[in-house]
Amino acid sequence: MAESKFPMTFDKCPMCGCEETITQVAWAEEAEKGKVVKDTPVAAQHLQIPLMDPKKPPLLTVGILLIQADFCAGCGMLYSRNAQTITGQVNMGPPPGGKNGPGGLMPKGFG
Repeated sequence: MAESKFPMTFDKCPMCGCEETITQVAWAEEAEKGKVVKDTPVAAQHLQIPLMDPKKPPLLTVGILLIQADFCAGCGMLYSRNAQTITGQVNMGPPPGGKNGPGGLMPKGFG
C-alpha cells in the first residue's frame, strides 16, 4: 500500500500567496475584544465526505475525508486549508424530526 498523503495542509492562498484568511482576521478581532480564545484554529467551511462504496451495505464506521476551507484575506479566493482522513460513524437514520425534517412539517408536495 502506498504511503498516505494525508493530512494535507495549505498555509497560503494558491492564487496570491497571502497567508491570512477572512475567518482568521475576524477571529483575531474578536479575540482582541476578549470574546473568543486567541489562536484557535478556525475555518469558514468544514466538509465531511464519507469514503464508502455506495454499492456495498453501510458499515458502522467508515473512512471520512474532513476538509477545512476558507477565503483568502488578500484576494477573496476560497481554497482548502487542511484535509485529513479519519474513521467515524455514519448516521443512516432519518433526519431530526422524522422524514419531514425538523418539526415534521413540510409544504405540500415535499416528503
